Amino acid sequence: MADEKKKLSLGGIDSAAEEKGSGMKALWQFVKFIVVSGLVTIIQLVLANVLPYVFDGVHATIPHFLQGIFAPNTIFDASVFDLPINDWLETAKQFMNDTFTKVDTGALKAAKETLGEGFKVMKTQVNTFVDINKYVSGYAIENGSIVKGVITWGYLLPFFLSNLIANIYGFYQNKKTTFKSDAPWYNFAIYIVLMIALILFSTWLQGWLYGVLSQISFIAPFARTIGGLAAGFVQMIVLFPMEKFVLLKEKKTDEEAAE
Repeated sequence: MADEKKKLSLGGIDSAAEEKGSGMKALWQFVKFIVVSGLVTIIQLVLANVLPYVFDGVHATIPHFLQGIFAPNTIFDASVFDLPINDWLETAKQFMNDTFTKVDTGALKAAKETLGEGFKVMKTQVNTFVDINKYVSGYAIENGSIVKGVITWGYLLPFFLSNLIANIYGFYQNKKTTFKSDAPWYNFAIYIVLMIALILFSTWLQGWLYGVLSQISFIAPFARTIGGLAAGFVQMIVLFPMEKFVLLKEKKTDEEAAE
């Protein structure tokens, strides 16, 4: 009975995989890596959806060297605005006043006509305007493009921190259970540098996807989640070979060490 329990334990499965050769061992490590990546993704998604409540009020702008990576016009689709922004604000105000006046007076047929495609377009424009107004400092919109403005830390930090915190957990978990590594701790510093570069790309990818998907009404509520999943997938593809063959090499057995 004790032997059966041992076989079904993580250590027992590790031993069984090793006995079947390096190929099976690598496959089993990949399976464990995917499980850990799943946990990392869950942590990342939770933080990506919670942290905006903490940082939305942060209006300090990102430094100059990041401004080229996180350009407002790349992240937000201002092409939804067919008027100069000040003129659009007046049109939006009038549209909402007319619409809700008709609804309040009970003219349902007229309201349905008003709440057709025009309302859908206006809703997309309003959602885009709210995000730009919240996350871009000193913006100006002309001819359907954001021609001026800088992204704020309030936009960037939720994506960046959710990635960083989740992947630090992933590093420790993979070191302990996936690869059973005795790699020196300075490898963690190398990992952090790698992660910062990878997270900058992933943050840009998440932000770009968020800007695109938030324009699609039925997908908009899930835009941050989809962006997080995409970032997690990219990180998994890059990190597995880096951790297995470079950063988290498996500790040598006594026999290997003697050789």
